[in-house]
Amino acid sequence: MLEQLGIDFKFILVMAVGFVLLFLLLKKFAFGPIFNVLQQRQDKIRGDLDEAESRRNEMIRLQHDYEERLAKIEDEARDKIQAAVKEAQAARDEIITKAQADREAIVARSTQEIEREREKAMSLMRDQIALMATTGAERIIKQHLNTSGHSELIDDVIAGISQNASQNGAAPSGSGSGGVR
Repeated sequence: MLEQLGIDFKFILVMAVGFVLLFLLLKKFAFGPIFNVLQQRQDKIRGDLDEAESRRNEMIRLQHDYEERLAKIEDEARDKIQAAVKEAQAARDEIITKAQADREAIVARSTQEIEREREKAMSLMRDQIALMATTGAERIIKQHLNTSGHSELIDDVIAGISQNASQNGAAPSGSGSGGVR
């Protein structure tokens, strides 16, 4: 039946053997190096992917490291700020305490000085009153006691007290002749 179609069995056999030989030669000299190149290329790509994955993992680790350091720095900064605030509050409290102590010392000194000045003024007034009383007594003794002389003497002493009081800036206490007896 192959002969009727014009096909020679020998020719097919030779072609099949030639094809197998050609395939074996191509496999050894062409497909082998091509497969080797493809295998090397595949290995290189796999290596690059593995390297990229390891770099990615390293980058993630470095990012976590960076975030931890940043968190530590933020904690340290917060701690330093809180310490500075506490230190400032302590300094403020110390300044306020010192200012209050100074204020109290100034008030105490002022009170003491006012008291000294008051005592000094009282002493000066006592001395002037005593001097006026002595002066008045001298005048009484020098004059003969008569009613008209006695009235004039009392008026002079009162006028002297008024003048001394106005010179010292104090008003005379009492009124009329009740201040001297």
